[in-house]
Amino acid sequence: MNAEQFKQALNEFPDENYQAIIDGAALIVFEDKALTLGKSQQAYVIFEMGDETFDSSDALKASLIERSNDLIQEYYQYNPISKMHFNNQLMNLVKEHGANAFVTMPGQEAIVKLFVEGSEVIVETNESPRFKYGFCYVLNEKLLPQAVENKVKNWVSSGSAYDDYISVNVCRFSSADMEVEDTSSYSGSL
Repeated sequence: MNAEQFKQALNEFPDENYQAIIDGAALIVFEDKALTLGKSQQAYVIFEMGDETFDSSDALKASLIERSNDLIQEYYQYNPISKMHFNNQLMNLVKEHGANAFVTMPGQEAIVKLFVEGSEVIVETNESPRFKYGFCYVLNEKLLPQAVENKVKNWVSSGSAYDDYISVNVCRFSSADMEVEDTSSYSGSL
């Protein structure tokens, strides 16, 4: 969910749900495509009341819409995208670039490496200075193109690609208490 989609979802969110947030519910990002209500202990919380107070549900809604860009940026700094959202985007990239582009194996380096910026899965080529920090699928033996295609599909559908994404970002996602003072030069996540 990007900033515009978040703002649109806030505009479409039912008024009674804003009252529920005032009464103690948390605002949850559901599979990076919708908003729902939940408990503050749940995963994917984007907003909970905390010490804030609002005179009305309209005031809460206006405040969230006004802060939507900052809220969604902070949300993705500390929360991974959902597995379903990740897998869908990765499969579209595999269709676009071909499975072999994502694989390193003996005698072949990956042509692209994966990164996640905000809610988007993107690729970088070796011309990018951050290419070496991305991740790809690593095979220990050389395989024929059809076998590589099957391996990549299994890598994605089994959840292993998502696990790789989480593992390269585990420090960032587990550091919710970390304070970032200047994010102006922040280029996104892996």
